[in-house]
Amino acid sequence: MTEIVTVTEDEAAKLALEGDAIILGGVEVHVRFVRHKGNPGIQIEYTPPFGPDECPDWMVDINNRIAGLCRATVMTMNDHARQRLLHLVEQDGGTDRMIYRLFVTSRIEDDGSRDKQVHDFVDPEFLRVDAGIARRAKEARLTIERVLGVKESQ
Repeated sequence: MTEIVTVTEDEAAKLALEGDAIILGGVEVHVRFVRHKGNPGIQIEYTPPFGPDECPDWMVDINNRIAGLCRATVMTMNDHARQRLLHLVEQDGGTDRMIYRLFVTSRIEDDGSRDKQVHDFVDPEFLRVDAGIARRAKEARLTIERVLGVKESQ
């Protein structure tokens, strides 16, 4: 239920987890510059929001479903946006860049009810590269909110 904000990934995680919230599942989309047979390209990885080695077994299916949603919505960009993303990632010199994060948290309220929230973060540079990313990220967030029965964000 949060808006896309332009804060660092550490700030986003800190803000989202205040108040004893636990992560139910999520995905981070990482890109890095690679060369394959001499041609430039981008390697895209979909990982849990806190690293693949720390993912509990019960969360694997949730993470895979959220990653699939991100592949089908957030990462469907036109060729022009892909070229700009390639250029951005190439400027990073091959280092790993987290361009998008989507995760779900839950916490128990004082009255015993569960408060579930869907959080997302888009790398500000990625927002500049792909004009449609904000809309597609919102679609992904709203889809998960509907599945969870969470009051939809604007």
